[in-house]
Amino acid sequence: MTGLRTPIHIAGGLYREICLHPAWNTLLGSGGRAAQALAALGDKTILHSYFEDDQSIALEPYRDSGITLELMRRQSPIAFAYFHPLSTPHLEPSDIAQERAFHVDAETVLRFGLVEGDAVVRARRAIFDPQGTWGSLHFRRNGSEADEITLVLNARELISGTGISDLEDSARSLVNTGAASVVIVKQGVCGALVIESRKRTMFVPAFRSSNVFKIGTGDVFSATFAHYWGLEGEDATAAAEQASLAVAYYVQNRDFPIERQHPMLEPVGGMLRGPVAVLAASNTLGNKYVLEETLHRLGELGVRAEHVHTPPTEEQHAALLVLADGLSRDCIADAVALSLAGQSVIILDEAQSVVLENPRLKVILARDFTSALYQAAWATSTPRTI
Repeated sequence: MTGLRTPIHIAGGLYREICLHPAWNTLLGSGGRAAQALAALGDKTILHSYFEDDQSIALEPYRDSGITLELMRRQSPIAFAYFHPLSTPHLEPSDIAQERAFHVDAETVLRFGLVEGDAVVRARRAIFDPQGTWGSLHFRRNGSEADEITLVLNARELISGTGISDLEDSARSLVNTGAASVVIVKQGVCGALVIESRKRTMFVPAFRSSNVFKIGTGDVFSATFAHYWGLEGEDATAAAEQASLAVAYYVQNRDFPIERQHPMLEPVGGMLRGPVAVLAASNTLGNKYVLEETLHRLGELGVRAEHVHTPPTEEQHAALLVLADGLSRDCIADAVALSLAGQSVIILDEAQSVVLENPRLKVILARDFTSALYQAAWATSTPRTI
């Protein structure tokens, strides 16, 4: 059993996460979520982090899961607050006191960037997720050392950190200079690239789920990859596929898989075929806000989107996203009818007021904002391999 072998050490944050819609209030953060994900897979897990009170009742779920906590004291609690899972989080407090770095010396270490300090790691195998602006892309810059390093990051972090706009060239520059043995570039709805020295670039798709809870997906990806590559010794591409499947399980269930996932889910991602038409009312401040937020967040997902006032009759859009609130029943019915002609139609129906009476209609009903946007983005994609 995995739990009888060498433990995996995690260096990462323990932060309160609060989301307004859908409601979410829990103590996780990158380190906490990764520890829970690895414990669910049966790994002996040791979490190194900062925390304000090591006797807090909020830590009991970790100890109940068999997770060993190695905590350094910080000055105050830290929270990330979201309006919705795709929104930019508000960080509290805004001025975070910086603590001295802690050290982790172990066989296998998963290291995340931290907002209140840093982790200096010595390992045989290290997985490093810099977590955006919280840390450098370069694992060794703070004195860390490892025989093998996998760098897991998103496309925006990679381009920002290297200054090279082509993703594969950018990742290979890190491999060629010895900054990492493996670089995994996450592209959100478009899947991920796996780049290794002296191997061709591999593509790993995202996998479709009916619901999408976005907060913490990167943590789950990195943790699952750490299990299969860092502990099990599997090939990086196979480990990344398991990480992608684990993310699909997490966003659907808000929980962690307890065993290996089999790729029975529909792969999505790859190339985007065209823009999304967004059919929405804009006659009230609330409707206008949701419309603008939809266009903005789809853009962040890499999807072009255009507001339309009536259901489009010409086949110039890869998908139609309907924001049902404020639209008439006739307008929604006209949009739904487009599915009979082969148009991908996704409806955001938070009030659950839309009833589909024709079973032949291939319409996706989404009950929350994030799920609707992901369904629309996936509808525009054409899966591919490299």
